[in-house]
Amino acid sequence: MGKIEEQGGLPFSFEFVEAPADLRPYCNSLYIFRASEAGYEDWLPAYSGQLAVVPSGYADMTFDKGVVGRTSEVTLMGPLVKARPFKIYGPMLMLGVSLNFRGWAAFTGLPVNENHDAFLDPATAMSPDLLARLAALPDALRSGEIDERGALDVMAAVVRDGLSELSVRHVQVIDTTLEWLSSSFKPEIEVLQDKLPYSERQVQRLVTRFFGQPPVRLIRRYRAVRAATLLSLPELPLEIEAEIRDAFYDQAHMIKEIRAFTGKTPRRIEKNDGTPVRDMLGPDGYSSVDLFGGSEDRQLGRKPV
Repeated sequence: MGKIEEQGGLPFSFEFVEAPADLRPYCNSLYIFRASEAGYEDWLPAYSGQLAVVPSGYADMTFDKGVVGRTSEVTLMGPLVKARPFKIYGPMLMLGVSLNFRGWAAFTGLPVNENHDAFLDPATAMSPDLLARLAALPDALRSGEIDERGALDVMAAVVRDGLSELSVRHVQVIDTTLEWLSSSFKPEIEVLQDKLPYSERQVQRLVTRFFGQPPVRLIRRYRAVRAATLLSLPELPLEIEAEIRDAFYDQAHMIKEIRAFTGKTPRRIEKNDGTPVRDMLGPDGYSSVDLFGGSEDRQLGRKPV
């Protein structure tokens, strides 16, 4: 059973299940989300694409210009480039696969810049056979024909069977961009340009295609997410706290940026762990980027094993 939290008297649980070894290059994790009462409201942070099955309840999410999307029994959500508010109508059960950026490209083939911040028609991203296998899961779960872990196994198999081989060029762009984002709170765009054998215009176009935003916007997004993740930890070395604050112009700038990409202020993240944001920004939920820049032990004040 996942960790049970309390938020305003409304319990929820978020259980992360490690993806099978062959899917780890494509998935952050599998997960089981439960909300036992209606009316739970919160924010989802800027996050990667999601493939989910929802056998009970549903959730509404508000996107730009007040557009409200609703989950369906088979839900495909494009990557989020900013935090989005949601409201659950429960009791709700959601089983999901969190696709990282390589996984989104290999499974859906959809450019992120044209398909972000929206619930998408699953038929645009998978064959009728794969969709039928997912569509059968809600009834099977409700009848007890299959349990939650068994349903996750089916979802993992669907993803596995739906993956297409990415070109060497596209893998290079995705992996190099992720490595670059992980290297620093303020990575230099020129460094990314030097690492990729393409013109500046091509780099801008390819990064935008696979991440939904050009490099300069990605820096802001991952700086905020990384800072929020570190600030949510119960103990943080003073030198790392200072490094976080030095990454922003001032306190007001830091608060504004973290709120834009996580839906929370730093103070709320530090003091309130009864929210899905804390779980999703943790190592289990947000693994596509090394939020610690390869120095997790140092940043967490731990001695290497």
